Amino acid sequence: MALLFVAAVYFARVPTEQDLTDRAEALLINIGESWAHASFEGRDAKLEGEALSEEARVKVRGELAALSGVRSIEDRTTLLPERRPFTFSVVRDGSKLHLSGYVPSRWARKRIVEAAAQMAPGVVVTGDKELTRARGVPAGDFAGVVLFGIQQLAKMPSGRVTIADNSFSIEGRAPDFASYDALEVTVRSELPTDFDLARFAVLPPAVAPFVWSAEREQDGVKLSGYIPLGDARRALLDLVRSAVPGAAISDQLRLADGSPPTQGWLKAVAFALDQLGRLPDGKVALSGTTIAIEGTAPDFASYDALAGARRNLPEGYTLTRFAVEPPTVSPFIWGVLNGASGLRLTGFAPSENAKKLALDAVRAGFPGLPVSDEMRIAAGGPPAEAWASATAFGIAQLARLRAGSVRGLATTLTISGEAVDSAAYAAVSAALSSSVPKGFALQSDVRPPVVAPYVFGMRKEGEGVTLSGFYPTVQAHEQIIEAVKRYLPGYTVNDVSALAQGAPDGFEAAARLALRELSRLDTGEVRFDDRKLRLTGTAFHAAAVAAIGEGLKQELPAGFSVDLGLDVLPRRETLEREACRMAVATLLERGRIVFTEGGARLDPVSYGLLDRVASVAAGCPDVAIEISVAHADIDPDQAAARARTVIDYLAEAGIAPERLWVGPFGTVAAQSTNRSGSDGGILLIVR
Repeated sequence: MALLFVAAVYFARVPTEQDLTDRAEALLINIGESWAHASFEGRDAKLEGEALSEEARVKVRGELAALSGVRSIEDRTTLLPERRPFTFSVVRDGSKLHLSGYVPSRWARKRIVEAAAQMAPGVVVTGDKELTRARGVPAGDFAGVVLFGIQQLAKMPSGRVTIADNSFSIEGRAPDFASYDALEVTVRSELPTDFDLARFAVLPPAVAPFVWSAEREQDGVKLSGYIPLGDARRALLDLVRSAVPGAAISDQLRLADGSPPTQGWLKAVAFALDQLGRLPDGKVALSGTTIAIEGTAPDFASYDALAGARRNLPEGYTLTRFAVEPPTVSPFIWGVLNGASGLRLTGFAPSENAKKLALDAVRAGFPGLPVSDEMRIAAGGPPAEAWASATAFGIAQLARLRAGSVRGLATTLTISGEAVDSAAYAAVSAALSSSVPKGFALQSDVRPPVVAPYVFGMRKEGEGVTLSGFYPTVQAHEQIIEAVKRYLPGYTVNDVSALAQGAPDGFEAAARLALRELSRLDTGEVRFDDRKLRLTGTAFHAAAVAAIGEGLKQELPAGFSVDLGLDVLPRRETLEREACRMAVATLLERGRIVFTEGGARLDPVSYGLLDRVASVAAGCPDVAIEISVAHADIDPDQAAARARTVIDYLAEAGIAPERLWVGPFGTVAAQSTNRSGSDGGILLIVR
């Protein structure tokens, strides 16, 4: 009976205990206290577990005592250790995710670990087994805020979420601006209730180059590009208000990492904004450690300040673009003036570089000469390259002038002054006639050099004439050359004379007169020294010496003096008749006997020819010379008068009259040449 009683009790007890255990487990889950566990011996419960609070223990005991079939409860529960602050952290490093900290329950831990494992494909979760249950969890859905943090970490390749009591912090670096914007909006607006955002330290993407710009608009300033992390934005806005007071600010800046050191960056921004304040339509920009400035200066004071600021850049920064247009001027004028005190640059240049090229040309052309730079930069002129080229051309010519100027007006270049010497004058004249700068019109008032004393010489020797010294004008030079050809036909001209100012009045007439008398000499030289004329050489006969002296004294312009140093050519050796005839024929081939228009008076151009004929005749004492007129258009009386004039000239030159006679009108001799009506067809026939 005893054995049967024990067996009955045993087999009846086991089902009862199982039933009570199952119903107690379901109760604890339903009331949200799954941390507690109940076991039974018969109908007596043994309650175990770690409670989050004393209130939870009381709640569990009360609910379990009310469970049907429970007779007594042995409370073996304990309180979890309390943690202040109650912390939890999730750290992501690529595909690795590490969990650490406290959880309020196994259920919360399970929920967190499952979310972590599903955060990203292939993620490896560590630290899940070390998570510790503890009391002190803040109010609200603690597991939910941890899951929210894990979801944000999924948007970054690396980062950290930290929860301390009800404070939420997140840090890391966004892979791009879209992710950064999404993170910031989500974290600031969707953080679970009962939790506060303590720190949002997600870094925006690092950019390179780190660019920033400020641009003037109609009523304000537009800011674009990136701004460093921290409090740079507030400082930047203060700088804008200071540089452009009252301007509306359009802030389109993005936070970005990768900027130069913030303090240095803000100094560079302050420098750029100071320049922007001087440019009503300007724009300034930074790219890394480089600065760019562009716009149009409203006046010269602003432009000078902007140009000067380039020499005071913030430390560590360089100015890579300065595209500030200077004020526009009209008319656009400039000049380079060479005076007693040195060089002066005045007016306007189209750019700093063009002005520098002009200064380089000045220093090259005038080494060591003081230079006063009064030239300003302005718009409204020729293209900078063309301006620089034209100005350099003008300066190159100015370097050949003793004093002068190069002046520009729009696209007209005027060069004026006195040449240093004749060679310089020739070089300037050649350049002005053949090297006109492209796009420019040239005006010239370049004058030959002034020389004193004014010297000019003509030397006749052999079959040539050498011209030396100076002549006053191109026209005068041409007239002298023409006179040489007329008085000395067939002679070679060696011209080493040069153009120069300073000739005395009447110089041209005196030079032509001196050349006429020089043509009557076998050899000789004319030398002018201002108004002093010296004629030296050898005449063909004594009468020529007297005639030359008398002619010069009577015909030289007023104020000129003459000094003669003439000899007479010694008598030649006696020539045979044939030799004499050949000599005369040769002279007549080279020159003509010319009379004044419509008369019987000899043209002075014939003096030299007849003097040579007289010299030849003097060496042929046994021959006679017949003077004949062979031109049918000449009146017989006029022809006879012209022949008599030649006879009288030769007789005065020392040829005995009995050796000279007039031949019959119309005679034609072998010595005749092509004749014009001006010479009357005079023939000299040696008999």
